[in-house]
Amino acid sequence: MATLSLLLTLLAGGVAALALCSALVVRFKSPKPRPRHDSENYSLCIDEKHERQRLGSLWDEARVDLSIIVPAYNEEERLPVLLNDIREYVAHRRETGGLSYELIIMDDGSKDRTSEVALEFARIHGICELRVVKHVVNRGKGGAVTQGILSATGRHILFCDADGATRFSDI
Repeated sequence: MATLSLLLTLLAGGVAALALCSALVVRFKSPKPRPRHDSENYSLCIDEKHERQRLGSLWDEARVDLSIIVPAYNEEERLPVLLNDIREYVAHRRETGGLSYELIIMDDGSKDRTSEVALEFARIHGICELRVVKHVVNRGKGGAVTQGILSATGRHILFCDADGATRFSDI
């Protein structure tokens, strides 16, 4: 009986050591997000001043209930459909229980009018919660999502693709 107890203790210690080693490898070997260019620390929105606003941080105290992150690269044609779907979803949620949110469009170095289309949509529909962050260079979808999440100030964070693969009405 004592031998079994000793074996179980050694096994537990080995599992704990393996878990610690795995955590250390992940911590020190995982790639770090590329640092932002200075201009990527600011967002564009439709406020009266039309000034760039400094981005928030995931580490700040939550300012809204939900942060919606949309990575977008050359999505000027599909983006309005998604933005309208988000607008309807948020309007319904506000009616049924209140919802504060921010909508962060991560323009990942688009060559088209993605940013302008998003800001125009916000002006037409009066969506002051929409912000556009323009990447200087394309970081890829993972980079856009990562930078969007790091800029979020919501208690909950949701990201969706600009192509409308997931409808907000399905949430």
